[in-house]
Amino acid sequence: MPYAVASVALVVTGAVAFTIASWQISGRAPVLAVAQPIAAGQVIAESDLRTVNVGASADLGLVASIDEAKVVGHVAAMPLSPGTLLTAHMVGTSDFPPAGQSVVGVALKAGTFPPRLGVGDHVNVWPGPNEAAVSTASAVAAPLAAGAVVTSVGAADSLGTSVVTMLVDAQSAPKVSQAPSLSVIEVAPNAAGKP
Repeated sequence: MPYAVASVALVVTGAVAFTIASWQISGRAPVLAVAQPIAAGQVIAESDLRTVNVGASADLGLVASIDEAKVVGHVAAMPLSPGTLLTAHMVGTSDFPPAGQSVVGVALKAGTFPPRLGVGDHVNVWPGPNEAAVSTASAVAAPLAAGAVVTSVGAADSLGTSVVTMLVDAQSAPKVSQAPSLSVIEVAPNAAGKP
């Protein structure tokens, strides 16, 4: 029996030593990445994270996978998109939205936004179809908000309406929130997780 325990201990010690040596030789280390969208102020769960091996400088401040306990149970300081490598400043007191910007939530009907709209996508927000026809007759067409960033996309209800939150400049926020209907055009999809 003592030989079996010693053998198991030797195998485990060897595996740990091999893992540490391979990290140092390869220059790659396991760090935490975002697995699914996390909203600013949302408590981070273990299922929101995944481990990836990267070769990166320690100067970047990436959170090592062994420090997962320092992240899980804490709030996200900003919206986090899938694939984002986690750094310490992304966790903690929410400093979101940044100065000069606002988060606006709008109810969008199916067909007024891209079906694959996701967190981190950059969009232009336009008046809805009825308002667009009126506004183009009286003025030059312009988006209500240009370069807005999607911070969350809710599931569609029984009528096909989804609540989408976006980060917009503070001057555009009242125009977007008070519009009777909207259309959203995707400018640049978030690179992480898009086919």
